[in-house]
Amino acid sequence: MKYFFLIVIFCAASLSSCKNDQDGSGKGAIERHNEKMAQEAVHMIKTPLDQAKAAAEMENAHNKQMEDQLKIQ
Repeated sequence: MKYFFLIVIFCAASLSSCKNDQDGSGKGAIERHNEKMAQEAVHMIKTPLDQAKAAAEMENAHNKQMEDQLKIQ
Protein backbone atom coordinates (compact mmCIF):
# COMPACT_ATOMS: atom_id res chain seq x y z
CA MET A 1 0.00 0.00 0.00
CA LYS A 2 2.87 2.35 0.81
CA TYR A 3 4.48 1.73 -2.60
CA PHE A 4 1.19 2.23 -4.40
CA PHE A 5 0.78 5.62 -2.71
CA LEU A 6 4.33 6.63 -3.70
CA ILE A 7 3.77 5.54 -7.30
CA VAL A 8 0.54 7.53 -7.52
CA ILE A 9 2.22 10.65 -6.15
CA PHE A 10 5.18 10.25 -8.52
CA CYS A 11 2.89 9.82 -11.54
CA ALA A 12 0.77 12.82 -10.58
CA ALA A 13 3.84 14.99 -10.09
CA SER A 14 5.42 13.97 -13.37
CA LEU A 15 2.20 14.52 -15.31
CA SER A 16 1.57 17.90 -13.75
CA SER A 17 5.11 19.05 -14.45
CA CYS A 18 4.71 18.16 -18.13
CA LYS A 19 1.46 20.09 -18.47
CA ASN A 20 2.61 23.23 -16.65
CA ASP A 21 5.04 24.48 -19.24
CA GLN A 22 5.12 28.18 -18.39
CA ASP A 23 7.06 29.64 -21.29
CA GLY A 24 5.36 27.62 -24.00
CA SER A 25 8.61 26.73 -25.73
CA GLY A 26 8.34 23.05 -24.85
CA LYS A 27 11.48 23.08 -22.72
CA GLY A 28 11.46 21.22 -19.47
CA ALA A 29 12.76 22.49 -16.18
CA ILE A 30 16.11 20.77 -16.66
CA GLU A 31 16.64 22.29 -20.10
CA ARG A 32 15.75 25.78 -18.82
CA HIS A 33 18.11 25.34 -15.87
CA ASN A 34 20.91 24.10 -18.12
CA GLU A 35 20.40 27.03 -20.48
CA LYS A 36 20.48 29.49 -17.59
CA MET A 37 23.65 27.93 -16.19
CA ALA A 38 25.28 28.02 -19.63
CA GLN A 39 24.45 31.70 -20.02
CA GLU A 40 25.93 32.45 -16.60
CA ALA A 41 29.08 30.51 -17.48
CA VAL A 42 29.46 32.43 -20.73
CA HIS A 43 29.00 35.69 -18.84
CA MET A 44 31.60 34.69 -16.25
CA ILE A 45 34.10 33.90 -19.00
CA LYS A 46 33.38 36.88 -21.26
CA THR A 47 33.50 39.56 -18.57
CA PRO A 48 37.21 39.16 -17.70
CA LEU A 49 38.09 38.82 -21.38
CA ASP A 50 36.26 42.03 -22.23
CA GLN A 51 37.98 43.79 -19.33
CA ALA A 52 41.37 42.54 -20.52
CA LYS A 53 40.66 43.78 -24.05
CA ALA A 54 39.67 47.19 -22.71
CA ALA A 55 42.86 47.35 -20.62
CA ALA A 56 44.96 46.39 -23.65
CA GLU A 57 43.30 49.11 -25.74
CA MET A 58 44.00 51.67 -23.01
CA GLU A 59 47.62 50.54 -22.84
CA ASN A 60 48.02 50.79 -26.60
CA ALA A 61 46.50 54.27 -26.62
CA HIS A 62 48.85 55.33 -23.82
CA ASN A 63 51.87 53.88 -25.62
CA LYS A 64 50.91 55.68 -28.84
CA GLN A 65 50.51 58.94 -26.96
CA MET A 66 53.96 58.49 -25.39
CA GLU A 67 55.52 57.73 -28.79
CA ASP A 68 53.93 60.85 -30.25
CA GLN A 69 55.33 62.97 -27.41
CA LEU A 70 58.82 61.50 -27.98
CA LYS A 71 58.65 62.39 -31.69
CA ILE A 72 57.75 65.99 -30.83
CA GLN A 73 60.76 66.42 -28.54
